[in-house]
Amino acid sequence: MKKYFIVLAVILPLLVLVIIKSLTWDHFRNDAIKWAESSFHESNILTTQQLNESDGQALIIELDDRTETAGTKGEVIYIPADKLLDKDYQKKLRAAGGSIVLVSDDPALSARMWMILSQLGYKKLYILNDSTDNEALKYKFQPDTVTRLEL
Repeated sequence: MKKYFIVLAVILPLLVLVIIKSLTWDHFRNDAIKWAESSFHESNILTTQQLNESDGQALIIELDDRTETAGTKGEVIYIPADKLLDKDYQKKLRAAGGSIVLVSDDPALSARMWMILSQLGYKKLYILNDSTDNEALKYKFQPDTVTRLEL
């Protein structure tokens, strides 16, 4: 009987903790709907003009070495996209007092890095993009009729 008591004393608290953890809705640091809202409304995108008209100091991160950021207001540093999560670069990003602006010749790369940094909890994070040509509006997507069964 003593064996069963010891086993229950160990398993029961663990079971209670697992149940409590599974019933809480706050599994993530940020609410996904709230987090993605700025992307849907494109409030996370800055133009060069908006950046230069802003009052605060911005840290501009060039994600590839071919990016042209001449004429922009703020400190410009080059961080390769694959090194953005390194500890030294994370210290630089955390130490930034103002906005963090991501720049790349490939807007999709900037968007991916924005997504990762947003999930890590960075605030005042933007993508520098002067293009008004949205990818979703460029192409008309049609369903694939090849994979659909014909009756």
